[in-house]
Parts: sequence; structure tokens; C-alpha cells
Amino acid sequence: MKNYQSVGVAQIYPWRPHAFQRDYLLSLARQAGARTSEFVCDGSFVRCYDKQYQTLGLGTIDHCVKCRLGRGRETSDRPFKVDWSTKNLPVAGEEMAMISNRAAIVRAELQGDLRAEDGGVGLVQAYRAGYHSAIRWIEECNLDLVLVFNGRIDLLKGVVDAAVACGVDFMSYERTWFGDGIMMLPRENCLGLGHIHAACREVGAMSLTEQDTARAERIINARVHRIGSNEWRDFQKRGETDYADLKSQIGRPPRVLVLPSSTYEIWGHDDWRNEWADNFEAIDYLQSVLGIPFEDFLVRGHPIWAQRVGVNFGEKADQHYRNYCEQRGIRYVEPGSPVHTSALIEASELVALNGGSSVIEATWRGKPVVSLAASHFQHSGVCPTLLGPGQPLDIPDDATRRRQIVKFIHAMDRVTPTFANHLKAVSAGEQQAYAGADFGDIVRQLHADSLTPPGKSEAPVGDAVDRSATLVERARKLFKYGDY
Repeated sequence: MKNYQSVGVAQIYPWRPHAFQRDYLLSLARQAGARTSEFVCDGSFVRCYDKQYQTLGLGTIDHCVKCRLGRGRETSDRPFKVDWSTKNLPVAGEEMAMISNRAAIVRAELQGDLRAEDGGVGLVQAYRAGYHSAIRWIEECNLDLVLVFNGRIDLLKGVVDAAVACGVDFMSYERTWFGDGIMMLPRENCLGLGHIHAACREVGAMSLTEQDTARAERIINARVHRIGSNEWRDFQKRGETDYADLKSQIGRPPRVLVLPSSTYEIWGHDDWRNEWADNFEAIDYLQSVLGIPFEDFLVRGHPIWAQRVGVNFGEKADQHYRNYCEQRGIRYVEPGSPVHTSALIEASELVALNGGSSVIEATWRGKPVVSLAASHFQHSGVCPTLLGPGQPLDIPDDATRRRQIVKFIHAMDRVTPTFANHLKAVSAGEQQAYAGADFGDIVRQLHADSLTPPGKSEAPVGDAVDRSATLVERARKLFKYGDY
């Protein structure tokens, strides 16, 4: 097994809870005997992703101050600064590398929503500086492993591409779906599906213990019964409509409920590609296969479209779906409607998604589900996924669906995360660390190129690590800086 001697960490943006995770990873690497180096940005006048996306602040140099103040308390052996003088040195494929960044800033739904000027030159310049600087960082610090937050966003995408160009191992890290541990993907950025799919196939074919089953079912029931969760965006407590009021709100129950979600963050990533021109073509195809009239369909606009994310609301997606439903004679429930999605799921006969997490509740309520896009649950055995016309619509029976959704939740909660036993969610943006975590879990996953290597998550769990929040961390929490 390869022993990594020189580990680099690239965080850049100190968003919650990732700045804490950056400290955690640096500490574990140092405890394992590795030399550590951090890739840092001391600021520039370039309008990077954070300056264009976040709502807090003026969108200029004040964001640089926040990033510098929010780096965390753990120091590396050798910080390495981004060299912004390289921002005008082109990188092959840079426009495609930034396509999801540009789309996310304006919350584009279709290609036509994206204008040439969206994102300006700032995103590409940040990507270039990240790429060229990271190559020097890797070479001068003799890094043999890079741990990079996210890996999709401008500077950090540059770090990932630099690691690939240098032939150096890397892992992306992000918060997990249900809060415990860190989602670390070997040689994939945060959008990668390869390792997730492999783990879900593996877990889907095994039997769970009573304890694992009970834990997964608690997570599911928390969603179904609107108790809330440690998920980053929890919509389960939004909307107060009683089920008895549903008929007065929407009339007759829908036979097919369509629950779309926006996909701008995955634009340009191969793991998420499909053969549809857009989700509207996919819905048309599903209707032709089912033979159910459009008048028996209902589309529920995603609640997040009525919320500000970054600097924009989701009016583009909302308008596209309004227009589509009007053209097809489909009933449309607007994003800000108090009608609760749970009531719509309960009333429907079949639920269609384009990869959304409502698969959990729909399956638990006994509804067949069809996904019209790639997803984390694509290979879990819960439902068919149609990535283009002509694919079979084989829907598992209810008992199989319920059994497999429990296994999928277990996979995403306990199997795929790293350090799930040593980092416990306190809230959606906070974690409590416990002593005893083994940096070898990172090494094992890289060595096996898998999220399920032998020996992972077997380290004993010690006492809670006492770590009081810094003044900067308290301020970030108060103003929700980085919560997006």
C-alpha cells in the first residue's frame, strides 16, 4: 500500500462545515507523519466564483477578507499562494471547465438561459490561476496526494485538473448527504458518480443488520413525517397544507406527479450525461410510454425555485416549466405554493423525477418512481432510470423498492462517507469530532480505488474532541456565510 509522504490540502473557500473539515484533514495527515502544505489565496481583484455567487458582502475585495479570516486554525507546514499573475495564461478546455460555474451563478435551466457574458472573465481567470499555480505547488512541494474541497468551482477545478496533469493522486471532499463523516471521492470531483454507483450496487446486493436497517429507516421516517434532518437543504417542514385540503387546492389527484429539480451544477460532467435534449423531452417520452393523458399529470415546481440561492431566484426554471405545462395542458403547482409535496406524493399513482431526493419519500409511501436523469440512486435497484428514448420501463414491486431504498440510505449514510464514526453531525453546518480516526482510511480508498475497501471505518471511536469555535467561525455561523 502506498504511503503518502507529502499531502496538500486546497480549501480556498471557507464555507461551513468545510473549513472545519479542512482543519480536520490537515491534522490527520500530520498525525500520520506526512508533510503538509495548503494551497491558499491571499486575494485579488478577479471576480471569482464566490464574489459572483454569494449574497453577503459587496462582491469585491471584502470577500477576500472573509476568505482569509475564515481559513481555520490548523496550519500546514508550508502554505503555497495562488499566483494571480497567471490569470491570463489560457488552459486547454477552460470554457467547458467553467460551464457549470457560469450556469450556477445565473441558475440556468436550459442552454438558452446562458449568455456569453454570464460569469464574465473572472471565472476563467480564477480557473487559470488555480491550474497554473497548483502545478507549481505540486512540483515545488513534491506532493504525492492532494485533498481538494469540491473540485468543481473555478480555482478548485483548476487544482483538480492540475493534479490530473501532474499524475498526482487526489481526492475531493464535501459534506455528506446526512451529515456524518466527509464525502471523499478518489480521483473524482464532488460530482463524480462512479464510486457512489459501485458502492450502491455492492450494498444493494447484501443483507443489512437490524441495527443498520433501523438507522436507515429512522432517516427515512424523519423525512416522511416532516421531523427535519441534518440535510443541507431540508424542505420537509415547508408547507402546511393538510392532506384533507388537497382537493380544494388542486382538484382531482394526479395520476403522474412530476417533481423536477434543477441540474445546472452538473453541466459538462460526463457522469451525468443523458440523451434527452432537456427534461421536457423526457417527460413527453414518459407520457407516450405510459399512455396516460397529460391532463392527468401534475408538475410541482421545486420549492427552491422560490428561494434566493446565491444572488438569484429560480425564476428561469419556474417560467420554463410554466410554459411547458401550459402548452401540454398539465396542471402546475408553483414553487412558492403552500401545497406540500408530501400530500401530492400521497395522492399520486406514480412519481417521475430527474434525479431528486424525493425518491426516498415516494418509495416509502408505496409509489412507483421513474427517474428521467442520472442520480446517486441510479444503480440502487429502487427504480428504473431512463437516460434516453427506447430504454425499458421495468418498475420493481413495492417490497423490493422499500428494501432497496433502505439499503441505499444506509450506503449514503454509513458506507460511502469517510470518518462517519468519528465526525458526527450537530446540525447541517456543524460537526463534532471524536478521537481515533485513521488517516489510513483515505489511503485504503485510494489504493483500492473504491469507497468500500477492507479495513475502512474500523478504527475505534474515542472521546469527543474539545474544540471551541473561533470568533470568525461564530461570525460565519451568525451570518450564514457560505451557506448556499
